[in-house]
Amino acid sequence: MAGTLDIDRRWIYLAMALLVVGLYAFGMSRPLAPAPESQRYFDTIEKLPEGSIVLFSADFDPASAAELKPMFHASLHHMFRRNLRVVSVCTWPAAPPFARAAFREIAPQYGKVYGRDWVELGFLAGDDVALGQIGQSLRSAYPQDKVNKAPYDDFPLLRDVGDSCRGIALLVTISAGFPGILEWIPQLTSRYGVPVVAGTTAVQTPSLYPYYPEQLLGFLGAITGATEYLQLVAPGTPAMAGLRDECQRRMLVQEWSHVLIIGLIVLGNVAYFASRRRRAA
Repeated sequence: MAGTLDIDRRWIYLAMALLVVGLYAFGMSRPLAPAPESQRYFDTIEKLPEGSIVLFSADFDPASAAELKPMFHASLHHMFRRNLRVVSVCTWPAAPPFARAAFREIAPQYGKVYGRDWVELGFLAGDDVALGQIGQSLRSAYPQDKVNKAPYDDFPLLRDVGDSCRGIALLVTISAGFPGILEWIPQLTSRYGVPVVAGTTAVQTPSLYPYYPEQLLGFLGAITGATEYLQLVAPGTPAMAGLRDECQRRMLVQEWSHVLIIGLIVLGNVAYFASRRRRAA
C-alpha cells in the first residue's frame, strides 16, 4: 500500500486517457431521465402556438461552445419544427458567427424564409444596458437587420414585433455569463413581462434556481441539460438524433471519468492513513 503514494502520475494520466478514448469510441449511448427544469424548457417551447415570435439570444463565445452549441442548435431545430418565427440577437461580440452558421444550416431544412420566418439582428454592444434597450424598443436597438442592412419595417416578421418587445412570445437565451440570463430576467422579464427560458454553462447553473420556476420557466444546465433536451427533441426531429447520441456518449465518458477520479482519491487517502499508522507503530 505504501507504494501507492509513490505512483508515477503519468500512469494516472494514461489510465484516464484510455478510459476516455475507449468509452468515447466504443461506449454505448444511453438515455438520461430529464430533470424537471429541462422538461419545462422543452414544454414551454412546445406549447407555443404556431407563428409565435421568439427572441433567440446567443450569449456565449468559443470557450463555452462545447456546452452551449448543442443547446443552441437543438433549440433552433425545435422552434422551426414548431413553425415559430425567430428573431436572432447576440449580446456577446464572439457569438454572431455561431448564430449565423446555425441559421444558415438549419433554416433551409424547414423551408424557412429570411425576413418572414427569421431575421438576424446581430450583436448589440452595451451589456445589460443593451438588454434594457431591446426591451424598451427593439426598433430603436436595431434600426436595420444584420444581413441586408435593410430598414426594420422591410421585414414582415419585425413589423409583427412592433416598436417594443410586446410582440415577443418568449425569450430563449443560451447564456455563458455576463451579460446573459441573470441580466435578461430583470431587463426583459421583470420590466416587460416577457417569459424566458435559458441554457447555461455548469458554473452558472446553480445561480438560476432562485428564479425557477416563476421568473425563469425552465432551463438547461450544461451538457447534462443539453443531453436531456436533445432526447426530447430528437424523436420529432431526426436531424438531432446524431447529436443526441454524441451527447449521450459524452455523458457516459464524464460519468466514468468521475468514478475513476473518486476511486483514485479514495485509494490515495487509504494509502496515506495506512502509512501513518505504520509509522506510528
